[in-house]
Amino acid sequence: MKRVLGGKPSLLTSFSILGAFITVVIAIIFAWSLENLLEQNTLQQEAHSAADQVALVVSPNLSLADLSAPLESVRFAQIDALIRKDILHGHIVHVKIWNKGGMVVYSDEKNLAGQYFPVSDELEKALGGEIAAEVSTLDKLENVGEKDFYPRLIEVYVPIQLAGSNEIVGVYEIYHDFAVLEPIIAATRRFVWIGVGLGFLILYGSLFTLVRNASRELIHRNEENKLLYEQEQTRRTEITALYDLARALADTHDFDSILDLVTRYAVETVHVTFSRVALLEGNEFVIRAAYPIRILDYNLKVGERGTLGSSQFYQRVLDQNTPSVIFTDNPDLSDSEREMLFLGMAKSVCLMPLWSGERALGLLMFAEERSEEREPFSPDKIRLIHSIGEQTASALFRVELFVQLEESYLATVFALANTVDAKDTYTADHAERLAIMALAIGREMGMTEHELEDLRYGAILHDIGKIGVPDAILQKPSHLNPAEWVQMREHPSIGARILAPIAHLAGAAQIVLHHHERYDGKGYPDGLAGEATPLGARILTVVDSYSAIIDKRVYKEARSHAEAMSELRKHAGTQFDPGVVEVFLEKIVELGGIP
Repeated sequence: MKRVLGGKPSLLTSFSILGAFITVVIAIIFAWSLENLLEQNTLQQEAHSAADQVALVVSPNLSLADLSAPLESVRFAQIDALIRKDILHGHIVHVKIWNKGGMVVYSDEKNLAGQYFPVSDELEKALGGEIAAEVSTLDKLENVGEKDFYPRLIEVYVPIQLAGSNEIVGVYEIYHDFAVLEPIIAATRRFVWIGVGLGFLILYGSLFTLVRNASRELIHRNEENKLLYEQEQTRRTEITALYDLARALADTHDFDSILDLVTRYAVETVHVTFSRVALLEGNEFVIRAAYPIRILDYNLKVGERGTLGSSQFYQRVLDQNTPSVIFTDNPDLSDSEREMLFLGMAKSVCLMPLWSGERALGLLMFAEERSEEREPFSPDKIRLIHSIGEQTASALFRVELFVQLEESYLATVFALANTVDAKDTYTADHAERLAIMALAIGREMGMTEHELEDLRYGAILHDIGKIGVPDAILQKPSHLNPAEWVQMREHPSIGARILAPIAHLAGAAQIVLHHHERYDGKGYPDGLAGEATPLGARILTVVDSYSAIIDKRVYKEARSHAEAMSELRKHAGTQFDPGVVEVFLEKIVELGGIP
């Protein structure tokens, strides 16, 4: 077991130390477990012996009536005499008889008869038909008087079954002097520890011999496999990282989130100091994302712009469409390029071009502040960088297509909305005017910019679902009959379904769906009440209702502003959110009506 002074311990030395430690630990655990098992077996044997003795003597002399209440004096004397004569000698020191209700009906300590004590787990087991035993430290209420005489007792609980019946009618509790078993248990312990110790010593010696013979072969094979293992681990790490990145990119649907994700993955998986993404916009490039955002005293200048021609390296990497590593001591670097690439702080930078088909999208930049000797851009790193670049370009192209598709769908939706306005005899700018008023109320009520955007789209598109309502109903000059009302009330749900494919209109779709709900819960389609209805929908309900009152429709004449204000006040708290009505009444005065 020799080793070079100050060097790493050999495999055999390590095994000797570790193997000895493990063998000792296992031997102790095994011996302790075996000791406990044998002790439990001894305890159980003694418990069953005591149980058989008591059951044989007492059970034939018990009746069911004896267990219904504390034994009356004559029966108590009979049972007590029997127990004291045939049982209470030798190892058994006390006997109790419990009924099923948890009452002591007999005890050789007469003062305990007729009392109830907490039901222990062992008593519960015996009532279930199982002989149970435990070594008691005499802490129970009914046992405290025994501490002066016995340090420990074995408590044995035996189910009582009377002749001719399998029913458990009570429990014998037998106290057995533990001191009787201590010599047996002590001998068992000595046997176990000596036997286990010798056995594991022989086992350890055999294992040591096997390891010594195998050690040289293992060392030789380990050297051969080390390089292959490291290569395989590198590939596995790369594949895992690329798989995780691909999954994350698949769930991301906007440029900024993709770029933030890629720059973070670049630093964490390629293990560089920082990364940046520069995207082309015409003949300019823009730093769109970086990770981390700041490196010590260096600001990575997200948002900075520059011309493509300002760096020969940018242009060359894009033209060659292959990763390129640039070092800080490159003599061809100009001062502006050195600053642009952060090569004052970084020792090297790898540029990865991003292409989508025949179109250049930009560059991924991987910067390393450690020296080339300490942390080089190895072929493995370059291969990983190339894969990250390809995934990034693919994700950006996918998002471009998604945005184009969404914009096309949105244009179609707005065209449908305009068609609905025309069908329902509104003015061409009806929805836009509602949106202006709704936004004024929303700002006053503290809505965020994102919520205000949802409100604007919700107002503009609130009646788009009427595209699914027949013209005869929309243009009917009289009141609708019940069947027609059923069709008309479908338009919020139809509108929400039309907007569902557009991800960034999810909030607006909820406003469209619920703009006919009432504050008292009697609206449609879902009968929402109070603040269960989105705030944007509650605002739009008030604005749309005001417009419906003052506008002329095919089925009614226009009413005055004063009448509309009166209606809103009248139904605040029932049809309308009173808080929204209050703000609306203030804003309508400020604006002089809906614009």
